[in-house]
Amino acid sequence: MNGRFNQVPACVFAALFISGCTRQSASADRAQPDPIAVRVATPKHVRVPAEVLVSGTVETPSAPTSVGFLVSGKVIRVGPREGDFVKAGDVLAVIDPADFQFAVEAAVAQSALARAQNEKASASARPEAVEQARANLSQAEDEFQRMKTLYEKKSLAPNDFKKYETAYTNAQQQYGQAKEGAQHEDKAAAKAALEQAEAAERIARKRLSDSTLIAPISGFVAKRNIEEGAMASPGTPVFTIVELDPVEIQVGVPETDVRLVHKGQQAIVTASARPGVSFSGKVRRVNVSAEAQTRTYMVRITVPNPKGALLVGMIAEARILGNETLDVLTLPGQSLVRDPQGAPQVFVYFPNEKRVYAKRVTTGEVMDRDVQIVDGVKDSDSIVVAGQQLLREGSVVSAKEEKQ
Repeated sequence: MNGRFNQVPACVFAALFISGCTRQSASADRAQPDPIAVRVATPKHVRVPAEVLVSGTVETPSAPTSVGFLVSGKVIRVGPREGDFVKAGDVLAVIDPADFQFAVEAAVAQSALARAQNEKASASARPEAVEQARANLSQAEDEFQRMKTLYEKKSLAPNDFKKYETAYTNAQQQYGQAKEGAQHEDKAAAKAALEQAEAAERIARKRLSDSTLIAPISGFVAKRNIEEGAMASPGTPVFTIVELDPVEIQVGVPETDVRLVHKGQQAIVTASARPGVSFSGKVRRVNVSAEAQTRTYMVRITVPNPKGALLVGMIAEARILGNETLDVLTLPGQSLVRDPQGAPQVFVYFPNEKRVYAKRVTTGEVMDRDVQIVDGVKDSDSIVVAGQQLLREGSVVSAKEEKQ
């Protein structure tokens, strides 16, 4: 057997060797994947208005207003409930006004009496009173003169003469008072009594008015702490009213962006609780000092809210539109794909290797069909913008430049 093997011609071995090499080369060619056709492009530079994206909470521009009775009594009527809108001047609740009404009636009567007494004291002398006093004085003077003659002739006792003299003196005083009217101190006392009575009447009327609780501002009822039949106490808050038009969004702006935010700038506000709706506001205040822990600057954005769609405590997103423009990089939206963790990424083409490798990126605003790329790529990188759905990490590609 070995002899026969040794006798095989050399050309047969050569043919077998060539045949084996051919089969190995074909197998190697089949293992090499075909390049994936893709299109690549570099990120574009775009000038856009400077915008600052922040989030915060909805607040009221002023502190909630607490409202309570100034008098005590039994509550006979209560109006709005939590969530109801009230206008300034609307009735919130009423205390039984009977006792206060009686007090007003008594005060009115007392004022009328004091007014009459003051008018009497202030009136000028009446002619008939003066004439009567003059007649009395004339009669007293006649009697005094006759008695004086008798007294001087020693025909009248001194004590009897003294009586006529005193009567004459009193008649003189009465005549003088009749001509002058009331005494000055009497007029002052009457005037003071009238002022006191009128002040008591005003207090009584105010207490009657205070038995009806009125809304001091327009807004929404946030709390109602009283019901019909309850006893109200002075100074105890029974309603809390908040103003919701306008509202304010308090946000924190990082120190890297605070230079872009100024008073009066427009802001577009959205809230997750109100999907699909945006609100226009303006920057009202930019704080001059940063929060120690967060290193952010407090900014307040005023937002008109006539329909009350934004409620206190809602989480809101604000896009503050700056006055400057910034140079940003953008890529077509279809160039972005998601990695297994859901983060956005792109495929970067390396010409020397003719391969692509994935790279995570940080995205910003959507601009028509393009997306702002905040971080992750440079303007010189070749990014796969078409065909990336078939790519894997390190895929061999056949790249063609995309015209921009």
